[in-house]
Amino acid sequence: MKKTILFLTLVLFVVSGRLAAQPAMPSVMVVPSDSWCNEHGFLKTEVHDSVTSYIADYRRALVSDPDLKIVISLVNGMMTEHGFRLTDLESTLKNIETENTLNSVTLSSMGDMLAETPREQLSRVAKADIWIEINWKINNLGPRKSLTFTMRAIDAYTQKEVATAVGTSGETYAVELPVLLEEAVSSYIYDFTGQLADYFREFQANGREITLEVRVWDNAGFNLETDTGTDILSYIIEDWVMENAAGGMMTPVTASENVLLFRGLRMPNTTPEGRQTDARYWTRSLVRLMRNEQIDCKVYTRGLGHVMIVLGQK
Repeated sequence: MKKTILFLTLVLFVVSGRLAAQPAMPSVMVVPSDSWCNEHGFLKTEVHDSVTSYIADYRRALVSDPDLKIVISLVNGMMTEHGFRLTDLESTLKNIETENTLNSVTLSSMGDMLAETPREQLSRVAKADIWIEINWKINNLGPRKSLTFTMRAIDAYTQKEVATAVGTSGETYAVELPVLLEEAVSSYIYDFTGQLADYFREFQANGREITLEVRVWDNAGFNLETDTGTDILSYIIEDWVMENAAGGMMTPVTASENVLLFRGLRMPNTTPEGRQTDARYWTRSLVRLMRNEQIDCKVYTRGLGHVMIVLGQK
Protein backbone atom coordinates (compact mmCIF):
# COMPACT_ATOMS: atom_id res chain seq x y z
CA MET A 1 0.00 0.00 0.00
CA LYS A 2 2.77 2.42 0.92
CA LYS A 3 4.57 1.58 -2.33
CA THR A 4 1.38 2.31 -4.30
CA ILE A 5 0.93 5.67 -2.61
CA LEU A 6 4.58 6.54 -3.20
CA PHE A 7 4.28 5.56 -6.86
CA LEU A 8 1.12 7.65 -7.37
CA THR A 9 2.73 10.62 -5.64
CA LEU A 10 5.74 10.34 -7.95
CA VAL A 11 3.51 10.17 -11.04
CA LEU A 12 1.56 13.26 -9.94
CA PHE A 13 4.82 15.10 -9.27
CA VAL A 14 6.16 14.33 -12.76
CA VAL A 15 2.90 15.23 -14.50
CA SER A 16 2.59 18.48 -12.52
CA GLY A 17 6.16 19.38 -13.37
CA ARG A 18 5.56 18.82 -17.06
CA LEU A 19 2.38 20.91 -17.03
CA ALA A 20 4.13 23.71 -15.17
CA ALA A 21 6.98 23.65 -17.66
CA GLN A 22 4.64 24.07 -20.61
CA PRO A 23 4.19 27.74 -21.57
CA ALA A 24 0.66 29.10 -21.58
CA MET A 25 -0.94 29.37 -25.00
CA PRO A 26 -1.00 32.89 -26.43
CA SER A 27 -3.93 35.17 -25.68
CA VAL A 28 -6.11 36.19 -28.61
CA MET A 29 -8.60 39.00 -29.17
CA VAL A 30 -11.20 38.80 -31.94
CA VAL A 31 -12.01 42.09 -33.72
CA PRO A 32 -13.90 42.97 -36.91
CA SER A 33 -11.61 43.68 -39.85
CA ASP A 34 -11.14 47.21 -41.18
CA SER A 35 -12.87 46.07 -44.38
CA TRP A 36 -15.97 44.98 -42.45
CA CYS A 37 -15.94 48.21 -40.42
CA ASN A 38 -15.71 50.26 -43.61
CA GLU A 39 -18.58 48.41 -45.29
CA HIS A 40 -20.81 48.96 -42.25
CA GLY A 41 -19.88 52.59 -41.55
CA PHE A 42 -17.64 52.02 -38.52
CA LEU A 43 -14.33 53.21 -40.01
CA LYS A 44 -13.37 56.79 -39.18
CA THR A 45 -10.95 58.87 -41.24
CA GLU A 46 -8.54 61.32 -39.61
CA VAL A 47 -6.05 63.63 -41.34
CA HIS A 48 -3.04 64.91 -39.41
CA ASP A 49 -0.16 66.77 -41.10
CA SER A 50 -1.49 65.65 -44.51
CA VAL A 51 -1.35 62.00 -43.42
CA THR A 52 -4.66 60.10 -43.57
CA SER A 53 -5.36 57.49 -40.91
CA TYR A 54 -8.23 55.02 -40.75
CA ILE A 55 -9.53 54.15 -37.27
CA ALA A 56 -12.02 51.38 -36.61
CA ASP A 57 -14.74 52.39 -34.14
CA TYR A 58 -15.12 49.02 -32.40
CA ARG A 59 -17.20 50.41 -29.53
CA ARG A 60 -19.88 51.84 -31.80
CA ALA A 61 -19.83 48.69 -33.93
CA LEU A 62 -20.54 46.50 -30.88
CA VAL A 63 -23.37 48.76 -29.74
CA SER A 64 -24.93 49.16 -33.19
CA ASP A 65 -24.57 45.73 -34.80
CA PRO A 66 -25.84 42.74 -32.77
CA ASP A 67 -24.45 40.32 -35.36
CA LEU A 68 -20.91 41.38 -34.46
CA LYS A 69 -21.31 40.17 -30.88
CA ILE A 70 -22.65 36.85 -32.18
CA VAL A 71 -19.67 36.37 -34.49
CA ILE A 72 -17.09 37.34 -31.86
CA SER A 73 -18.68 35.02 -29.28
CA LEU A 74 -18.70 32.12 -31.73
CA VAL A 75 -15.06 32.55 -32.75
CA ASN A 76 -14.08 33.08 -29.09
CA GLY A 77 -15.68 29.74 -28.26
CA MET A 78 -13.80 27.95 -31.04
CA MET A 79 -10.47 29.42 -29.94
CA THR A 80 -11.14 28.42 -26.33
CA GLU A 81 -11.86 24.85 -27.42
CA HIS A 82 -8.40 24.78 -29.03
CA GLY A 83 -6.66 25.93 -25.85
CA PHE A 84 -6.13 29.62 -26.53
CA ARG A 85 -6.61 32.27 -23.85
CA LEU A 86 -9.12 35.00 -24.65
CA THR A 87 -9.09 38.75 -24.24
CA ASP A 88 -12.62 40.09 -24.68
CA LEU A 89 -12.90 43.11 -26.97
CA GLU A 90 -15.95 44.68 -25.33
CA SER A 91 -14.56 44.37 -21.79
CA THR A 92 -11.25 45.88 -22.92
CA LEU A 93 -13.02 48.84 -24.55
CA LYS A 94 -14.93 49.49 -21.34
CA ASN A 95 -11.65 49.47 -19.40
CA ILE A 96 -10.25 52.01 -21.87
CA GLU A 97 -13.27 54.26 -21.37
CA THR A 98 -12.66 54.21 -17.63
CA GLU A 99 -8.94 54.91 -18.14
CA ASN A 100 -9.66 57.81 -20.50
CA THR A 101 -12.06 59.34 -17.98
CA LEU A 102 -9.39 59.22 -15.27
CA ASN A 103 -6.70 60.52 -17.65
CA SER A 104 -8.83 63.45 -18.74
CA VAL A 105 -9.12 64.61 -15.13
CA THR A 106 -5.41 64.05 -14.42
CA LEU A 107 -4.06 65.58 -17.60
CA SER A 108 -6.35 68.59 -17.76
CA SER A 109 -4.45 70.26 -14.90
CA MET A 110 -1.19 69.73 -16.82
CA GLY A 111 -2.55 71.02 -20.12
CA ASP A 112 -1.16 68.01 -21.96
CA MET A 113 -2.46 64.85 -23.56
CA LEU A 114 -0.97 61.43 -24.09
CA ALA A 115 0.27 60.78 -27.64
CA GLU A 116 -1.27 57.41 -28.42
CA THR A 117 -3.44 56.13 -31.25
CA PRO A 118 -6.65 54.23 -30.39
CA ARG A 119 -5.18 51.00 -31.75
CA GLU A 120 -1.99 51.45 -29.71
CA GLN A 121 -4.07 52.09 -26.61
CA LEU A 122 -6.20 49.01 -27.29
CA SER A 123 -3.07 46.89 -27.72
CA ARG A 124 -1.57 48.22 -24.50
CA VAL A 125 -4.66 47.68 -22.39
CA ALA A 126 -5.67 44.33 -23.90
CA LYS A 127 -2.13 42.91 -23.99
CA ALA A 128 -3.38 40.17 -26.32
CA ASP A 129 -0.57 38.37 -28.14
CA ILE A 130 -2.62 37.86 -31.29
CA TRP A 131 -5.44 39.87 -32.88
CA ILE A 132 -7.84 37.84 -35.00
CA GLU A 133 -9.47 40.07 -37.61
CA ILE A 134 -12.63 38.60 -39.05
CA ASN A 135 -14.80 39.59 -42.00
CA TRP A 136 -17.90 37.83 -43.25
CA LYS A 137 -20.59 38.25 -45.88
CA ILE A 138 -23.86 36.40 -46.41
CA ASN A 139 -24.46 35.40 -50.03
CA ASN A 140 -28.11 35.24 -51.15
CA LEU A 141 -28.67 32.52 -53.74
CA GLY A 142 -32.40 32.66 -54.29
CA PRO A 143 -34.04 30.94 -51.31
CA ARG A 144 -30.70 29.52 -50.23
CA LYS A 145 -27.82 31.23 -48.50
CA SER A 146 -24.10 30.76 -47.93
CA LEU A 147 -21.52 32.64 -45.90
CA THR A 148 -18.02 33.67 -46.97
CA PHE A 149 -15.53 34.54 -44.24
CA THR A 150 -11.93 35.66 -43.83
CA MET A 151 -9.86 35.35 -40.65
CA ARG A 152 -6.40 36.90 -40.27
CA ALA A 153 -4.22 36.49 -37.19
CA ILE A 154 -2.00 39.54 -36.55
CA ASP A 155 0.91 39.54 -34.11
CA ALA A 156 0.21 42.44 -31.75
CA TYR A 157 3.96 43.06 -31.36
CA THR A 158 5.02 43.18 -35.00
CA GLN A 159 1.69 43.74 -36.83
CA LYS A 160 2.65 40.83 -39.10
CA GLU A 161 0.08 38.36 -40.41
CA VAL A 162 0.88 34.96 -38.90
CA ALA A 163 -2.14 32.84 -39.89
CA THR A 164 -5.05 33.09 -42.28
CA ALA A 165 -8.20 31.22 -43.25
CA VAL A 166 -10.68 31.94 -46.05
CA GLY A 167 -13.74 29.84 -46.83
CA THR A 168 -17.40 29.62 -47.80
CA SER A 169 -20.12 27.50 -46.26
CA GLY A 170 -22.29 25.20 -48.30
CA GLU A 171 -25.60 26.46 -49.64
CA THR A 172 -28.44 26.05 -47.18
CA TYR A 173 -31.96 27.19 -46.46
CA ALA A 174 -30.91 28.07 -42.92
CA VAL A 175 -30.88 31.81 -42.24
CA GLU A 176 -29.31 31.92 -38.77
CA LEU A 177 -25.92 33.61 -38.79
CA PRO A 178 -24.36 31.30 -36.14
CA VAL A 179 -25.28 28.21 -38.18
CA LEU A 180 -23.78 29.60 -41.37
CA LEU A 181 -20.63 30.87 -39.67
CA GLU A 182 -19.98 27.71 -37.70
CA GLU A 183 -20.32 25.59 -40.83
CA ALA A 184 -17.99 27.88 -42.78
CA VAL A 185 -15.31 28.18 -40.10
CA SER A 186 -15.32 24.64 -38.67
CA SER A 187 -13.63 23.15 -41.74
CA TYR A 188 -10.71 25.58 -41.45
CA ILE A 189 -10.29 26.11 -37.72
CA TYR A 190 -7.86 23.21 -37.20
CA ASP A 191 -5.47 24.46 -39.86
CA PHE A 192 -5.84 28.05 -38.62
CA THR A 193 -5.11 27.22 -34.98
CA GLY A 194 -2.29 24.93 -36.14
CA GLN A 195 -0.63 27.88 -37.89
CA LEU A 196 -1.00 29.92 -34.70
CA ALA A 197 0.44 27.14 -32.54
CA ASP A 198 3.44 26.76 -34.88
CA TYR A 199 4.09 30.50 -34.74
CA PHE A 200 3.77 30.50 -30.96
CA ARG A 201 6.26 27.64 -30.60
CA GLU A 202 8.68 29.51 -32.88
CA PHE A 203 8.76 32.68 -30.82
CA GLN A 204 8.82 30.70 -27.57
CA ALA A 205 11.98 29.03 -28.84
CA ASN A 206 13.64 32.08 -30.43
CA GLY A 207 12.25 35.10 -28.60
CA ARG A 208 9.65 37.74 -29.39
CA GLU A 209 10.30 40.09 -32.30
CA ILE A 210 10.25 43.81 -31.43
CA THR A 211 11.58 47.19 -32.56
CA LEU A 212 13.95 49.27 -30.43
CA GLU A 213 14.61 52.88 -31.37
CA VAL A 214 17.12 55.14 -29.58
CA ARG A 215 17.15 58.86 -30.36
CA VAL A 216 18.68 62.05 -28.94
CA TRP A 217 16.86 65.31 -28.14
CA ASP A 218 18.13 68.17 -30.33
CA ASN A 219 19.05 70.21 -27.22
CA ALA A 220 20.76 67.34 -25.37
CA GLY A 221 24.29 68.73 -25.80
CA PHE A 222 25.63 65.35 -26.98
CA ASN A 223 24.86 62.68 -29.56
CA LEU A 224 25.34 58.95 -30.01
CA GLU A 225 28.94 59.44 -31.15
CA THR A 226 29.88 61.18 -27.88
CA ASP A 227 32.51 59.52 -25.67
CA THR A 228 30.99 59.20 -22.20
CA GLY A 229 34.32 58.35 -20.58
CA THR A 230 33.31 54.71 -20.49
CA ASP A 231 32.96 54.27 -24.27
CA ILE A 232 31.27 55.75 -27.33
CA LEU A 233 27.58 56.03 -26.45
CA SER A 234 26.32 54.08 -29.47
CA TYR A 235 28.84 51.30 -28.71
CA ILE A 236 27.51 51.02 -25.15
CA ILE A 237 23.96 50.62 -26.46
CA GLU A 238 24.91 48.11 -29.18
CA ASP A 239 26.85 46.04 -26.64
CA TRP A 240 23.80 46.00 -24.35
CA VAL A 241 21.63 44.77 -27.21
CA MET A 242 24.13 42.03 -28.07
CA GLU A 243 24.26 40.85 -24.45
CA ASN A 244 20.52 40.96 -23.80
CA ALA A 245 18.80 40.09 -27.07
CA ALA A 246 17.68 36.52 -27.64
CA GLY A 247 20.13 35.03 -30.12
CA GLY A 248 22.89 37.53 -29.40
CA MET A 249 24.27 39.86 -32.06
CA MET A 250 21.83 42.24 -33.72
CA THR A 251 23.17 45.14 -35.75
CA PRO A 252 21.04 48.28 -36.18
CA VAL A 253 19.30 48.91 -39.49
CA THR A 254 19.93 52.63 -38.93
CA ALA A 255 23.00 53.98 -37.14
CA SER A 256 23.75 57.71 -37.18
CA GLU A 257 24.87 60.33 -34.71
CA ASN A 258 21.27 60.82 -33.53
CA VAL A 259 19.43 57.54 -34.26
CA LEU A 260 19.93 53.85 -33.57
CA LEU A 261 17.14 51.64 -34.92
CA PHE A 262 16.91 47.89 -34.36
CA ARG A 263 14.13 46.09 -36.27
CA GLY A 264 13.46 42.37 -36.03
CA LEU A 265 15.15 42.35 -32.65
CA ARG A 266 14.37 39.27 -30.58
CA MET A 267 13.77 39.73 -26.87
CA PRO A 268 13.51 36.86 -24.36
CA ASN A 269 9.92 35.92 -23.49
CA THR A 270 10.60 35.89 -19.76
CA THR A 271 13.06 37.40 -17.31
CA PRO A 272 15.69 35.17 -15.64
CA GLU A 273 13.25 34.94 -12.72
CA GLY A 274 10.52 33.59 -15.02
CA ARG A 275 8.42 36.76 -15.21
CA GLN A 276 6.54 37.42 -18.46
CA THR A 277 7.89 40.50 -20.19
CA ASP A 278 7.09 42.97 -22.94
CA ALA A 279 9.26 45.36 -24.93
CA ARG A 280 9.06 48.22 -22.45
CA TYR A 281 9.87 46.02 -19.46
CA TRP A 282 12.77 44.40 -21.31
CA THR A 283 14.46 47.79 -21.95
CA ARG A 284 14.40 48.83 -18.28
CA SER A 285 17.99 47.72 -17.72
CA LEU A 286 19.09 49.78 -20.75
CA VAL A 287 17.44 52.86 -19.22
CA ARG A 288 19.24 52.18 -15.94
CA LEU A 289 22.51 51.79 -17.84
CA MET A 290 22.01 55.20 -19.47
CA ARG A 291 21.27 56.80 -16.13
CA ASN A 292 24.45 55.26 -14.72
CA GLU A 293 26.18 57.22 -17.47
CA GLN A 294 24.40 60.37 -16.13
CA ILE A 295 22.08 60.44 -19.16
CA ASP A 296 18.37 61.13 -18.62
CA CYS A 297 15.90 59.12 -20.71
CA LYS A 298 12.30 59.43 -21.85
CA VAL A 299 10.61 56.16 -22.83
CA TYR A 300 7.76 56.02 -25.35
CA THR A 301 5.87 52.90 -26.43
CA ARG A 302 3.88 52.16 -29.55
CA GLY A 303 1.71 49.18 -28.80
CA LEU A 304 3.45 46.20 -27.22
CA GLY A 305 6.37 45.71 -29.56
CA HIS A 306 7.94 49.11 -30.27
CA VAL A 307 9.94 51.10 -27.74
CA MET A 308 11.56 54.46 -28.40
CA ILE A 309 14.07 55.78 -25.88
CA VAL A 310 14.96 59.46 -26.27
CA LEU A 311 18.17 60.56 -24.56
CA GLY A 312 18.95 63.96 -23.07
CA GLN A 313 16.05 64.74 -20.77
CA LYS A 314 13.15 63.07 -18.96
